[in-house]
Amino acid sequence: MQYERLITSAVLALLLLSAAPIAVSAVDANNSVAGHPDLHASVTDNEFTAGTEATLPLYVQNDGVILQGGNAQYEERVKTARATQLSISSGSSPITVHTKNYPAGNVKDGSNGPYPLDITVPEGTKPGTYHLSVHAKYDYTAQVRYGPEQPRYTDFSRDVTFDVPVVVRDRAQFKVVNHSTDARINQRGTYSVSIKNVGSEVATNADVKVSSQTQAITFGSSGRSASASVDKWEPGETKTVTYDTAVDDIADVHNYSVPVGITFADADGVTRKSNRLLTTFRPRPEQKFGVNDVQSTLRIGRSDGTLSGTVTNTGPEPVHDATLVIKNNLSSLSFDQRSYALPDLGVGESASFSFDGGTVPKTANASSLPVELAVHYDNEQDDPYTSDVHEVHADVGSHESLFNVTQVGTIASGTRGDTPKDSDWSKLTFEVTNTGDTTLHNVKPSIVFDSQYFERPIESNYRTGVIKTLKPGESQTVTYAVSASGASGGTTYPLDVVVNYDQPNGVTRTTTSYTVPIDIAQSSSLPLLPIGGGAIILIGILLGAFIWKRRSPDEE
Repeated sequence: MQYERLITSAVLALLLLSAAPIAVSAVDANNSVAGHPDLHASVTDNEFTAGTEATLPLYVQNDGVILQGGNAQYEERVKTARATQLSISSGSSPITVHTKNYPAGNVKDGSNGPYPLDITVPEGTKPGTYHLSVHAKYDYTAQVRYGPEQPRYTDFSRDVTFDVPVVVRDRAQFKVVNHSTDARINQRGTYSVSIKNVGSEVATNADVKVSSQTQAITFGSSGRSASASVDKWEPGETKTVTYDTAVDDIADVHNYSVPVGITFADADGVTRKSNRLLTTFRPRPEQKFGVNDVQSTLRIGRSDGTLSGTVTNTGPEPVHDATLVIKNNLSSLSFDQRSYALPDLGVGESASFSFDGGTVPKTANASSLPVELAVHYDNEQDDPYTSDVHEVHADVGSHESLFNVTQVGTIASGTRGDTPKDSDWSKLTFEVTNTGDTTLHNVKPSIVFDSQYFERPIESNYRTGVIKTLKPGESQTVTYAVSASGASGGTTYPLDVVVNYDQPNGVTRTTTSYTVPIDIAQSSSLPLLPIGGGAIILIGILLGAFIWKRRSPDEE
């Protein structure tokens, strides 16, 4: 009996103890909130082609769950994923993920993102759907108990993993397989790029654009970029596009990066842009020439100098239709002949040149003068070019007259009247000597009178003589008919003579005046004019006396 009472007392005690938490929980249920976050991952714009570097937008959807409702503030807390860390991997796909981790922070109820993920779809990736693995680790509050006292939180951590799809589409893709240029430094030329469609779809209405990233290289007429079009580009087909190009003289012989962009229409007619392409441009070496063995016969105050030497094609390619030209802007030196035709020159071949008619002013005071030379030529593509300027220095000799003009013998005086008759003329002979280095033609010494007729003692109506050919060092004579006054006898008169002549190249030139001393012989008879005048006066006097004596007194 006593044992039964003990058993009954124990059971009642247990019931009372077990009833106490129930009562507390029942009381606490009216002042608590319970729930948890519910995360899901998704992506947009997830279609790519092989060989693409892209950004994949990732979104995290939180469909927060409320198990026990209550204060709105605490409901928001239990639905929020806090300190969320996203870890992304490629999983079993061939796609490369560059954004391995992303701190998303608090992920609230609703849509969150986008979180940009950098990825690469390697070339050669087969079309299809691949999945990336997104692992989310976060903290959350499962329950909040609140009342008059401070709220009490029940917190947990959770890991969850999602798979997100990435679609690799059938699409045209491109790859540069070759490139070349024939353009040399400081020349124009062409640039060709061979591109293969390595994708699985045809591309139509393609626009292929190349761009220069340096001032040393231009494409098109004079721009930094140029485009070429391809109507249809089948999978596996290689197309070669060619552009006009120019290489500045500041360029070097090395590789320059050239981005290539392709815009095209896919099989559905939608305009697409290609995967990023990059090729190179390497200009060919500049065409060069050498100028050597320069010699000159230039003299101060002369116009018959020559400049000679040799031109060598130092490569790297043969040239034809070449001409050596004088581009002289450095001195007062000038040439009648400013260009010299050269033969076709292979690499390493040389040719001689000679420029005639070099004129050095009398005012020059130099032992050498600079001359700028350049080669005009056509390259292997028959495009005309001009080489760099070569500055050479031409030796200049001291002044020396081209001709030596002297009188032979003397001329008679007293042969000049107001209107001399043929018998009144005297012969004036000059000896003309060619003191130059070349044979001259049509040498014409001419007498020049600077004073008035009655102010000079010598007159001539035939003032120019002609020597057809005059070799270097050769002397020939020319004769003029002149008349000299009687008063000039026994004197020497300075007579100016200029010489016109033809150079070997056919150019006609005129010298400055030579002053030649003219010896006038002493007259052996009275001058004609005084004797004739006195006789006329005497005859007049005698005739007057005769008439006076014959007059009759009756006639008065």
